[in-house]
Amino acid sequence: MILLSSLLMGLILGVSAHRAGLCTVKAVAEVMTSRRGWFLWSFLKAALWVTGLVGLYGVMGGGIALRQWPLDWIAVLGGLIFGLGAGANGACVFSTLARLAEGHGVMLLTLAGWAIGIAAVHLILPDLPRQSNLANPLPAWMLLILGPWMIWEGARILQRLMREGWGQIGAAHWPLSLSVALVAVANFGLLSLDGAWSFTSTLICSVKAAPLVSCANDARLWLISSAAILGMTGSAFWRGSFRLRRVRAGAALRHSLSGLAMGAGAALIPGGNDGLILFGLPALSPHALPALASIVTGTALSMVAMRAFDWPMSTIRCEADICRATL
Repeated sequence: MILLSSLLMGLILGVSAHRAGLCTVKAVAEVMTSRRGWFLWSFLKAALWVTGLVGLYGVMGGGIALRQWPLDWIAVLGGLIFGLGAGANGACVFSTLARLAEGHGVMLLTLAGWAIGIAAVHLILPDLPRQSNLANPLPAWMLLILGPWMIWEGARILQRLMREGWGQIGAAHWPLSLSVALVAVANFGLLSLDGAWSFTSTLICSVKAAPLVSCANDARLWLISSAAILGMTGSAFWRGSFRLRRVRAGAALRHSLSGLAMGAGAALIPGGNDGLILFGLPALSPHALPALASIVTGTALSMVAMRAFDWPMSTIRCEADICRATL
């Protein structure tokens, strides 16, 4: 039952992330093209949801062992490298999987480069992994702030569903508030059931590049990752956005190299933007916010370079909590 529940959580994560188009690259593109930050705010809300749920669970007698990693220049450098790769790739963690689920076969080369980049850092720097520490319980004063916010935010989401009808679940694009709440609840479900999960940690554990607690069960990580990809693929077919795209030579080289950079950065952090948001920030890990800020900086630098060479860059338009990307 625990495994089945974990797979369901992975499925919910995949569908929610796909329908909202959650992506750090899109978040940076939104700031650069429209001077707005809907996506960035939604990532913060996802972290706040997880933080509050974990804290309330602890107050009720439950225990979730979040980990904290030390802050050093290696984690910041890793975030910068990861961000440079993500910007050139045009997609971060969830969006790479989402584009693969929509038929962008070139993203397989990103994933392959990602795994190779992680393995390369592990081989070149075998003594790199740092030890993590068990995070302290969430301070009570934070719950006094997060509790009312969660009630208000949850009521706002339900009011919109009731006002516009539950049929919007079948819409091509979901509101960011609804999507990140579902992603956070599903992530909390995974944390309470059998420990932390992220796609990046799945790859890191596969090559033993860092001593993550979740590496104790590699098979579980891959099953949840598969469930998330299945959810994205099902969502793409449901929306009618699945279409096999031809892989061009230039794109193949770019995405392969981008994947290498993302993998190398993930090994240095350790983790990707998915893990930093979903359990790094909720654990109040010292490395989480600086590494995430470094990822955003690296992504922005990559996109500035792309703009200088007149490469096409998505324009993000957000209205009524729903964001769409256009070229």
